[in-house]
Amino acid sequence: MSKLRNPFRLRASEKIESDSNFLKLYSPNVLESLQELDKDSKLWNNVVYIHSSPGAGKTSLLRIFEPNTLITLLNNKRAGDYKPLFGILKKMKVVTEDAIEVYGVSLVCTRNYEILEELEVSTAQKKRYFFSLLNARILLATLKTVVNAMPGNRTFSESLDLISFNYDNKDNYFRDLQFPCSGKALYLWASDIEKRIYEAIDSFLPASEIKPIGHDELFIMEVLKPEYFVIPDKELIGRFLFMLDDSHKLSQNQRQLLRKYVIEKRGTFSIWIAERIEALEPIDNLRSFEERDYIELNLEQFWADKQSKFEKILSNIAEKRAATSTEDVNSFGDYLADGLEEQMYTADFLMSINKSKETLKKISNYTAKFDNWINYVDELSLEPLEKAVLYKKLEIIINRNLGKPQLALEFPLAQQELVEKFKAEIDTITDLFIAHENELPYYFGFKNLVRLSSNNIEQFLSFSASLFEEMLSNKISGFQVNLESSDQHRILVNVTESKWNELQKILPFSEQVIHFLSRLGDFCHKETFRPNAPYSNGVTGFAVRDGHSLFRKSGQWYKDEHYESLMNVIATCVSFNLLEIKDVKQGEGGQLNEVYYLNRWLCVKFNLPFAYGGWRHRTADELNKWTRI
Repeated sequence: MSKLRNPFRLRASEKIESDSNFLKLYSPNVLESLQELDKDSKLWNNVVYIHSSPGAGKTSLLRIFEPNTLITLLNNKRAGDYKPLFGILKKMKVVTEDAIEVYGVSLVCTRNYEILEELEVSTAQKKRYFFSLLNARILLATLKTVVNAMPGNRTFSESLDLISFNYDNKDNYFRDLQFPCSGKALYLWASDIEKRIYEAIDSFLPASEIKPIGHDELFIMEVLKPEYFVIPDKELIGRFLFMLDDSHKLSQNQRQLLRKYVIEKRGTFSIWIAERIEALEPIDNLRSFEERDYIELNLEQFWADKQSKFEKILSNIAEKRAATSTEDVNSFGDYLADGLEEQMYTADFLMSINKSKETLKKISNYTAKFDNWINYVDELSLEPLEKAVLYKKLEIIINRNLGKPQLALEFPLAQQELVEKFKAEIDTITDLFIAHENELPYYFGFKNLVRLSSNNIEQFLSFSASLFEEMLSNKISGFQVNLESSDQHRILVNVTESKWNELQKILPFSEQVIHFLSRLGDFCHKETFRPNAPYSNGVTGFAVRDGHSLFRKSGQWYKDEHYESLMNVIATCVSFNLLEIKDVKQGEGGQLNEVYYLNRWLCVKFNLPFAYGGWRHRTADELNKWTRI
């Protein structure tokens, strides 16, 4: 396998040319999302939309099912790098011990489809040209799949001559073709359709003079079955899996036509359609779930509730990448410090203790209620870090008690009561307060790197690449490879700033989105760092509370034209994975709230914790003001 200096810089699967290299870098655990659908009998002979923001692994997921990839896997099924993946695909009945049973037909929707909308023809004709172009290209992609599945070493043209296709053509879909016919005849039929549509697109003449071929139906996936093909020395047994990637590149009208057709015909073939969630209508991006007539697999949402498994996937990916580096830094997670170096920061811990003491002294000057608590912590014999943490917890607990009615009674609070309060889950916020107030590292360790990824593999790689680069530089310079907490924190903050500066170049409504996120980040920061830390995990999100209105139903703010700008901003944030939607129950009645959390890299931008759980209600009017520049 060819090696790279920093394999973490290699992102998209299409940039990994060799199938063997791709398989060696691929984590088989990623397929769990498909395994669950397979277990529920929803994966095959169905319509599956695979949604995610850029970098979540859609294209890599599809590449696994292409014939060349599966043949490479089949030929190396006993090798250590391949065996786990082979076992999973065998259980899914994609492969057997000696054959492929699922033939992936891959088509990328990036070539000229949207330009059809610019032709000066009727809407009905545009639809017919779109269907004919898709029919032709899916057929060409299927022929490529069949050729790749054929044994032997022949040219593409030679292989086409050896393919026979037998179909009854009772619906007269294939005009001018006699069956059975050769693969070459099918290829020429589809190529002629594609050529004439290209001429209509490129020519200055009206389409009516060129007369490209139009189809009334998108029929091709119904009529292509492996058993209709005859090839030398092999029988095609199994199913075709039609995989349309980057369908967000189609026009909105084309996506609707495609969806309508595949839903009407579902059950007769297997089709997976991968698209970025930016292709969804804004109103769809504002809702976490909606009953649909197709299966929707949102990759980031799938892993959101499976953090331990996702951590295992990222660890597997990281170790595989590190092992392929030319610089012999053959591990990744092992070189990331996962705790503060206590000896290095002793003076900072002592400074934190003194700051807490000063704050507590001011409180003691006007009430003796907490003297027992303060004395208890002061007398404990602990290491500086432990003492600093305990003092900060005491400071938070006392601030939470200030202003309570029982403070009017001047009886000192019991020591045991403090011991019980120390059991409360405030470690996350305590560590954050200490780090922020004393300028200590906070973002470090592999577990935090996983949280920082927000369930997006490419996001993980973007941060990991810079960390690994520092490891390589250390090794070349003769220093220890390990990255201390301060190194990691510095690198992650720098990458975050680069990502933030990039937003204005890649986002629609960029000025409004950036202004909105800045206001949201400042709001979350202010709420998180209140002295009494009312939210133990900090505040990193919001839910929309509808204001009273006589003109719309409660919960329907996004249908009000007054909030169109807000809807566009939030929908953009969701589609570009800047906000994550989670359903959260609140209160005794278990009222369900759709909470929009900041992507975890934005938590770094605004000095916030990675924990979920802390959020505040904001009205649509309040949020709308945040979009105004």
